[in-house]
Amino acid sequence: MKEVEVAGPRAIFFKIGSARIDDYGMVNIQLAAKILKANPDKKYKVAGYADKATGSASWNQKLSEKRAQGVYDALIKEGVSKDQLELVGFGGTANMFGKNYLNRVVILE
Repeated sequence: MKEVEVAGPRAIFFKIGSARIDDYGMVNIQLAAKILKANPDKKYKVAGYADKATGSASWNQKLSEKRAQGVYDALIKEGVSKDQLELVGFGGTANMFGKNYLNRVVILE
């Protein structure tokens, strides 16, 4: 069997109102960090989102930014160069994946 590194998007999901990365999210971050470090010439976007169905627009903007910052910081801690990363928070979004709770996410692409 040959190991192949997949460079596709990664999703790290969050509980309502939280920017805390759980153990499942950390596994995804560690796997992504391995790929990012192996491709130092490529840039990636760390995009935070929130659930538009809950919270105000300003709260969701801050929460999406906190989520993105948390993933960004975790990637740096794993040894990824900050020069490879662009950080952005998109605030509350409606049904990117068909269910509101799935919008509580940071997508790394």
